[in-house]
Amino acid sequence: MLKTILRNGLITLFAISTFSCTSTSAEAQVGSLIVTMTSPANGSTVSGTVPVSASVTIIGLLTVQSVQFQLDGNNLGAADTSSPYSVSWDTTTASNGSHTLTAVARNVLGLQFTSNPVTVTVSNGQAGDTTPPTVAIISPSGGQTVQATVTVSANASDNVGVAGVQFLLDGASLGAEDASAPYSVSWNTSTAGNGPHTLTAIARDAAGNSTTSTPVTVTVSNNAPPPPPSGRIEETDPSVSYSSGWNQGDSSSTWSGGTAAFSTSAGAQLNFAFTGPSVTWIGGRAPSTGIARISVDGVFLREVDTYSKTQEIRVPMFEAIDLANTSHTLTIDVTGRQNAAATGNAIFVDAFDVPAVTITRLQETDPDIAYSGPGVIPWEQGNTTRAFSAGIAALSSTAGARATLTFTGTGVTWIGAKGPQTGIANVFLDGALVAANVDTFSPTGEQIQAPLFSVSGLTETSHTLAVEVTGQQNPASTGPLIVVDAFEIINSGVRHPDTDPAIAYGPGWIQDNRDKAYSEGESAESNTIGAQATITFNGTGIRWIGARGPQTGIARVSVDGIFVEDLDTYATSEGPQHPDFFTSGLARGTHTLTVEVVGRNPLSTDMWVLIDAFDVIP
Repeated sequence: MLKTILRNGLITLFAISTFSCTSTSAEAQVGSLIVTMTSPANGSTVSGTVPVSASVTIIGLLTVQSVQFQLDGNNLGAADTSSPYSVSWDTTTASNGSHTLTAVARNVLGLQFTSNPVTVTVSNGQAGDTTPPTVAIISPSGGQTVQATVTVSANASDNVGVAGVQFLLDGASLGAEDASAPYSVSWNTSTAGNGPHTLTAIARDAAGNSTTSTPVTVTVSNNAPPPPPSGRIEETDPSVSYSSGWNQGDSSSTWSGGTAAFSTSAGAQLNFAFTGPSVTWIGGRAPSTGIARISVDGVFLREVDTYSKTQEIRVPMFEAIDLANTSHTLTIDVTGRQNAAATGNAIFVDAFDVPAVTITRLQETDPDIAYSGPGVIPWEQGNTTRAFSAGIAALSSTAGARATLTFTGTGVTWIGAKGPQTGIANVFLDGALVAANVDTFSPTGEQIQAPLFSVSGLTETSHTLAVEVTGQQNPASTGPLIVVDAFEIINSGVRHPDTDPAIAYGPGWIQDNRDKAYSEGESAESNTIGAQATITFNGTGIRWIGARGPQTGIARVSVDGIFVEDLDTYATSEGPQHPDFFTSGLARGTHTLTVEVVGRNPLSTDMWVLIDAFDVIP
């Protein structure tokens, strides 16, 4: 259709399309509208009565006649004819779940312009819901010194759904309430005075129940230079520098801190500057990973072959120990070479621990883990459908099913999985409920080998950790499945891998065994009667990390040449990285521990004895 408009003596012809948001002439160009939804935010969770609003930008001369909001394609209230354009939405008239909001603006010519769609989740409380959410601040940690701008984050869960988390600084609101996980707020610490400050988080659900987290006290220090990095230092820290050839920001796996760096380029180099007596490189190993060269302060130490038959992420790859407690530089060089059995040469750098932390990853098959529950088969063990740690995991959807680990250590982490089909679990430590309703649901896809629960600061004595399936699930999840993939134990002591020069191997030992998920990827093994391995160490105690299984044998253990025991390592299930022997209370000084192959249990299929590592207690 043609339209003629007379303006100041000039005649202009316009072609007007009868289709919404379509124009073929200058009239569309001078009369276009850009419509943008401004509230609520895309991906947010809403409840009760909320405002729905939009902004309209006019391109040209023609004005806005009205804005009609729509819910799932249907009109939401009457059209708004004046700015600011908004409508009040009683979300209780919609079902709980996902809904789409749009705004349609009409100009004086009758042309329609539709906004971007906004998807929100309606979560109104169920009748009789009196269960408050759980919430805990996870970053920064208590006692930490902070400066500049930091991210304050929290974990929150609820039996129905978390409507929002409000962070507080010294009792006052810190930013706006966060309505969607992960719950966090950016804090410019320069707006607070130097000294101690208290952070808390309040989680609420749609029924009005709320919970305030345990306070976390941090110290703001914006005048003094930051202390040298210590603890878990991510690969994104300024203390880590990269040459060309590195790919940073990889998020394909559940890495520490969310990302990792990797390289397949021979000659690519990474330097990590740190202060401390030891350091651990945290990375990943797989059938496709290669060989790296390690140096400290420019002195070459050794090559590290990161090849493994199965994929393990966030695991120790190498430790440099017995360093002077001063500044150092750890260098990782990509060689471009690979194990003969490997399918690739990639090197992954996930993080660094300063000082080195002694971590043992026990697979879900370890004999120290007991599975129980109602029904004939409460757990499906040996599932291989995903890239689980060591290739397999245990799964259960049976309410009341438990996986119970007995361990000795100062900390423990449950490694499992998150996904659209996973459910809610309870965690017990030494018989007490320490984490209720741990929600493993993930709306963004599967996260394999994910840390689901951690506790530290324990006395180094015997403990039990139990993961209990509740049979419940997040409203958005498609199932209540719980995955037990592995457990990571933190121990005191300094780890000496099987390749340490302090270990002397006699005849009959085979080194660089990579059949299982061993500490640092390899172990030494022997099934030869009389074969001996002796470590010379300086300390008051030592832990032998070996292995258990249907094919392992009996080892004779001696300390300082004195017989201690004949240790039967036979077990019905596989247990790589198993703590086989521990002694303490030795006089401070130099000692030796000898492991000798002496036979096998009648039930065992062989007499393999494995040396994976030794943890020396100072």
